[in-house]
Amino acid sequence: MDSEMNFNDVFFNYYFLIGSLFLSYLIYRFIHSLFGDNNFMQTKYKDRGHTWRSIQCNKSIPYNIYCTICVELMLPVAGLFCECCGVSACKKCYKIVDKKYSCKQVSWPMDKPFLHHWVNVGVARGDNAEHEENVKKYFCCWCQRIKSLIDFEEIKSEECDFQKYKHFIIPPTSVQMEKKVIKNIKPLPDENWEPLIVIANRKSGSNRGDEVLSLFRGLLNPIQVVDISTNTPETVVRWLPPKCRILVCGGDGTVAWVLNSLATADNVKASVAILPMGTGNDLSRVLGWGPGCPSHLDAHAIAFGVKQASQQLLDRWKITIKPQRSRLGRLRADRVLYAYNYASIGVDAQVALDFHHARTQFLYRYASRTLNYVAYACLGVGRALDAGACGALERRLRVWVERAPLALPPLQALLALNIASWGAGVDLWRMGNEGEVPEQHIDDGRLEVVGISSSFHIARLQCGLAEPYRFAQASRLKIELQGSCAMQVDGEPWMQGPATIYLEPSGQSTMLRAKT
Repeated sequence: MDSEMNFNDVFFNYYFLIGSLFLSYLIYRFIHSLFGDNNFMQTKYKDRGHTWRSIQCNKSIPYNIYCTICVELMLPVAGLFCECCGVSACKKCYKIVDKKYSCKQVSWPMDKPFLHHWVNVGVARGDNAEHEENVKKYFCCWCQRIKSLIDFEEIKSEECDFQKYKHFIIPPTSVQMEKKVIKNIKPLPDENWEPLIVIANRKSGSNRGDEVLSLFRGLLNPIQVVDISTNTPETVVRWLPPKCRILVCGGDGTVAWVLNSLATADNVKASVAILPMGTGNDLSRVLGWGPGCPSHLDAHAIAFGVKQASQQLLDRWKITIKPQRSRLGRLRADRVLYAYNYASIGVDAQVALDFHHARTQFLYRYASRTLNYVAYACLGVGRALDAGACGALERRLRVWVERAPLALPPLQALLALNIASWGAGVDLWRMGNEGEVPEQHIDDGRLEVVGISSSFHIARLQCGLAEPYRFAQASRLKIELQGSCAMQVDGEPWMQGPATIYLEPSGQSTMLRAKT
């Protein structure tokens, strides 16, 4: 009895310590976000014409540090610029600019010439000090040209050709709208035209998705920059041009959401690149886009990187979950999901579920990607002390690989892998036996089935000090689950009750592999 009480005391103290540290860090992040140096989101206005940001924000387009109306020098605290067209104003004058100067026109009549959208971005500094105050710099927010001249009338009526960005941009003359809703995009008669669509998730990567949205609105037609918190991917695919490249800014869950939406659009041939902003970013690692988002974002470099990327097919897997009848004899409806990275049942899914619950708590929006890793590690240690419903999983699982039963050793997790990355970069299939196991490919129509014995086993795998149980490669998988256990598909977890689970091929998606 005493030993049991001592264990409970240690267990309680462990969680109390972890919870205290976690809460302390969140409070620190909250205070830092209010008084810290990074004030990208500190000043934001949105009015009828322009979308205003603080001039201290990271930017992809130039702007004038003098107010367009009162011509006073603007300090970072008081200065604003439009993230779409680049016009600037102080906080006292920005409403006047909204009335006097138009922003980018996302749609334009086809029978009218489309002109440059010139914005005064400052005085040209040169060797001739006598005339430099009269020479002004004008910036076109469509083709990104900058011209220095005295008389604006010289360029006022020039037509815009979009210059080197003509293959990225959807011209306003191609956009057909009704009541401010996009109805159709008319393709250009240019086989090299493959516009870039940027889809960002504000909730991924500690709100850096908002930074991406701001950067690309200054480079592209604003309709090409989609915030999926207000416009879902299902809505976007309705008007996509027949051929395009899509940059998904978010985690693995956001990428899967976009790919599932594209699978329903038979008339769209889209290739998908990734700007990783999640915690694991496993698919991004496999395709060469990196383990995480860089600290400094250059919209121009990212756009050209997507343009130079090569196409890569990725298997898509249909997961059908058929729940068993309830005790009252009711038959629950089937659930159908689609996987691109992996699916798993057991302790790794339980840790992901614990993390999913933790991130919904108050103050988590002030967390960071580093804190995500710390939280995952702490939750994993907690599950090592308490396996919960994942203990002796092999007794509650029956698995068939290509209709052949699979004998299971003592397990706490069973995984079906489609890519060579799991748990933020762990290559489970080849770990410890390089050259002695069959090759793993993301487009071969086969899943790699592996097992994990415990949370401590996961920790050793993360450090490269262990190997998983390698069972088989298969194109079809059947699993019978007795009882309840955590399950996840591409990092999206839930608690699964007794059910029969089928995994089978469901076509392929076209991805983009980064140029090395």
